[in-house]
Formats: sequence, C-alpha cells, structure tokens
Amino acid sequence: MADTPPRTLRFAPHVATLSVGWVMFTYSAVPGFVVARYDTTLTTVGLFVSAALAMFVVAQVPAGPLVSRYSTTTVLAGVLVAFAAVSVVLDFAPTLPAALALRAVMGFTAGLALNVGATHVSRLFTGRAATRQQGVYGGMITLGGAAGFLVAPTLVARADGVGLHAAGGLFGLVAVGMLLRNRDETRTGGVAVDRDGSPLAVLRHPVVVAGSVCYAATLGSYVTLSTFVTAYFSDLGIDGPLNAFVLVLATLGRSLGGPAADWLAVSDERFTRLATGVGAAAFLALLAPGRAIAVTVPLVAVVAVSLPFGSVYSFSAAATEFDGSALALVIAIGNGVAAVLPAVTGYVRTVTGDYRAAFLLIAGLNAAAALGLAVAVRRTDAPAPPPETEADS
Repeated sequence: MADTPPRTLRFAPHVATLSVGWVMFTYSAVPGFVVARYDTTLTTVGLFVSAALAMFVVAQVPAGPLVSRYSTTTVLAGVLVAFAAVSVVLDFAPTLPAALALRAVMGFTAGLALNVGATHVSRLFTGRAATRQQGVYGGMITLGGAAGFLVAPTLVARADGVGLHAAGGLFGLVAVGMLLRNRDETRTGGVAVDRDGSPLAVLRHPVVVAGSVCYAATLGSYVTLSTFVTAYFSDLGIDGPLNAFVLVLATLGRSLGGPAADWLAVSDERFTRLATGVGAAAFLALLAPGRAIAVTVPLVAVVAVSLPFGSVYSFSAAATEFDGSALALVIAIGNGVAAVLPAVTGYVRTVTGDYRAAFLLIAGLNAAAALGLAVAVRRTDAPAPPPETEADS
C-alpha cells in the first residue's frame, strides 16, 4: 500500500531500543568485573542503574518540546549518534567517578531516545496496531539486555570488558542509517504549530496521569524483580542465568501484550487494569508459604507487569494532542519510581531479612494504579454538564 510507512522507518525505533537495552543492562551481568576494575563494592553496581535512570527522568523535560517542534526521524537519529559515542567512551572510563558521570550522560541520551522512539511509533500507527508496535518496542529493550547478558562474560574474558557498552551502541548506529534513509518523511513531523493549548496540559489530563502511575507500578515492579531475582533465588538454593531468563520473559510479555488485548477484545485501558491487577495479586501471593509458590509466582509476576507496556504507551499518547509530552510524563514518573523502588527493596531485605514487606508495598502500588486508571477513565467518559442558561443563573 502506498500509505504504508517504509519498512526502515517502522523498524528503526525497535533497533534503537535494542541498543538502549544492551547498554543499560549488560554490565550488571558481570558485577565482579565492575567491582574489580574500579576497586569498589556491589553498591556501585546499583549506582550504575540509579545514575542512568535518574537521567532518564531529567531527559523528559526537553523531550516533549523537541518532538513537538521537530520530526522524530531527525531527532532520534541525532540522539542515537550521541548515545553511541558515549557508549564507546564508557568502555574506557579510567576511574569510578568518570564511569558514573558517563553512565549519567548515557542515561540522558537513552531517556531521550526512549521518548522520541515511542513518539515516532505513535505517529506511524494508530489503534490496535499502535498497541502491538509499542509492545514490540518495549520488548526490544529487554531483548537487548538479555542478549548483552549472554555475551557479557565472553567480552570480559576475551576483551577485558571492551564492548560491554560499545557493542550495544553500534546497534544505535544501524538505526541511524535506517532513519537517514527517510529523513524527508513527513509522517513523523512536529505538530506543535498546528495544535491549540499547551503541552503542560498533559499534567492535568486524568488518563495520562493515571497511565503514568500504571507505568510506575509495572516498570518499578519489573526493575525490582530483575534487580533482586538472582539473590532471591539464591536464597532458595537455585542458581543459573536467571537475570537473562527474566529479561526474556519480560520481552515475551511486552511483545504479546497487544495480541492478548486483541484476543480478550478489551480496550487498552481495561487491559492495563487487568494486567496490573494480576501483578498485584501475584505479589500478594508471594506472602504465602510454600516453595512452589516462591519459585513460580515471581515468573508469573514479571510477565503480568510486562504485558501492559504497549497499552500504557498507546492510550497515553492517544489521550491528548501532545503525544510526546504525554509520553514524557509517563516515562519520567515510571523511571523515577523504578530508580527508587529497588533501593527500598534492598533496604527492606537488609533490615527484615526477607522481601515480604517489599512485596506487600509493590502489590499495593499495582492495586492503587489499577484503581486509579478505572477512576480516570470514568471521569473522562462522563458526559460534560450542559452549559448554563440565563434561566439557570
């Protein structure tokens, strides 16, 4: 069809997020290498995550205005060049402060890329197609991390860690080439000049705000699970490449969210409420005794909180004319919570000796998110009151 966007334009954001996932997560597969290289402790491994996620939040401030004014094709290509450059330099960071600073810069460019790529998808697709594509988009992040986890030990053993970040950055350059082939494409152009109101209006939009809370609950749950899954299963006497396995499950969950919503024949908002509710129930179930529950339910939970990724992005972007600003709010709140929740969980584990209080907190967050979205949808669907007449006043 003549109306179908070029394949390279459609696939470029997916390749970009594969790159982001690799660079963000791969180093955490070899924590001993990081500790030895910088003569530090495992706390630093957590700081590498926090530095990047904190800058994800900061990056959303310029992201909305950028995609409102300029083509996402152009902006994403420029951001990915910067991202790839920082990724290469990261592998040669000589000191711990330099590495942390570069991780922060990388997080800023990655946060921009995540927003611009998601906005790019929202401008090329609508309806169920948008939900499916946003799910694949999110799945590629975790797939990049899983791929990096599998090759990280080899890169450490044979290249002294060179490539842990840089190899992922190269995928970003592939995406740049795909985007530049379509630099004259008009479908992904900026929209601010044609629209009324202010992008800041998304801060008051009930569906966008509720979507942000849902994203915070699901992303925070997923990041917490992936951070502690190895230690959690080690407490149960189970060893293996479980980080990679959890990332694969998250990839499947994010990618299958769109088809699952189709199969259930429900709206994106309702599907998000259902999946978030299942996530809350799964974390509550972890409070029950029994080894079978302790082993299987975390895997159910990671799939449940991954399923609504595409739905949240899709209905949030469609809720307002300022799609980039709406996604900026969703990503900022989600990553802000994701940066804090693992630290809270680690503190709870240290103080209490188990994860029960943290599981209860995460279950409550998911339940509150599902309830908040239900209220927000009801508010926006309610008919507007009739205008006052002189007889009424």
